[in-house]
Amino acid sequence: MTELRNEFSWSKTRDEVFRTCPRQYWFSYYGYWNGWLENAPERTRQIYVLKNLKNRHMWAGEKVHECIQRSLNNIRRGIKVLSVDEIVSITLDQMRTEFRSSKAKNYLKNPKTCGLFEHEYGVEVADEQWKEVAGNVETCLRNFYASDIYDGLKSHQRGGWLEVEEFSSFRLEDVRVNLVVDCAIKEGNEVYVYDWKTGKSIPEDLPIQLSCYALYGINKWQVSPEIIRVIEFNLLFNKPSWFSISAADLENTKGYIRGSIKDMRSLLLDVEKNIPMEEERFRKVEDERVSLRCNFRKVCRV
Repeated sequence: MTELRNEFSWSKTRDEVFRTCPRQYWFSYYGYWNGWLENAPERTRQIYVLKNLKNRHMWAGEKVHECIQRSLNNIRRGIKVLSVDEIVSITLDQMRTEFRSSKAKNYLKNPKTCGLFEHEYGVEVADEQWKEVAGNVETCLRNFYASDIYDGLKSHQRGGWLEVEEFSSFRLEDVRVNLVVDCAIKEGNEVYVYDWKTGKSIPEDLPIQLSCYALYGINKWQVSPEIIRVIEFNLLFNKPSWFSISAADLENTKGYIRGSIKDMRSLLLDVEKNIPMEEERFRKVEDERVSLRCNFRKVCRV
C-alpha cells in the first residue's frame, strides 16, 4: 500500500491559519500527519483528534452547506427535492444526534464523527445560545429555499451545471491552489459562481476569495474573467451580493498568493518534500483572543 505524502498546497484557509498563528499552522498542516494510524504516537493522535474539532458556528455552517449540496445535486439528477419543512426537521434531528455524540465525546474514539470545540474544552454555552445556533440554521435554510436564486437553479437546464460543493484546485506555477466551489453554472455566455455564507464576511479577505474563483474558472472551464459573475449569498441576512473580477484583481491575487507561499516555505527544511522545521520554529502567538479559540490549546507547548 502506497504511503500517503503530505504535499504542499495553498488555500485561503491555509493562509488565514498561517496569518493567525504559525504554531497553529504547524499543528493544522504538519503536526497531525499520520495521526489516523493505529500505531501513531499519542501526541500525534491527539493533535489529529483536535484538528477535526469545529466550533458551534462552523458546525451550523457545515449543516447548511450539506443540505444545499444535497438538494442541488438532486435537482441535477432529476430527483424531487423535499419540502423546506422536511429539510429543516431532518437537519435539526441530525444536529441533536451529533450534539449528543459530541457531548459524550465519541469523537475521541472516532475523530471523523462530530466533535465540538465547546465540549472538548468545557466552554460554558447557555441553552439559549445552542437554540440560537439551531435557529440560525433554520433561518439560513428557509431563506435559501425561498430565494429567487434557488428558483432559478431549480429550473436551470441540466447541461448547464458545472459544479456543486466539489473540492477543486488549479495550479499557480508549481503549487496547487485548493478551493471549494459551492455552486457554479453556465447560462448563455456567462458563468455564475455562487458562494453561500452563513455568518459575517471578512471584507479584507473577499477580493482574494473571489479572485480565486475566477482563476479557477479560467483554468477549469477555459473562460475569460469578463464573463464570470460571483454571487455571495449571505443566507442568515438574506442578502445576495454580485461581483465582477477585473484583470487587476487577478494579478493582485496571484501576487498575494506567491508572497504567502514564500512565507510558508521559509519554514520548511526541504521544500520539495514539504518537510517542516521543528515545532518550536513556528512562533506561537501570545494573544488570548487567538489561544482561547484554538483547537490545539491542550497540546501547545510554551
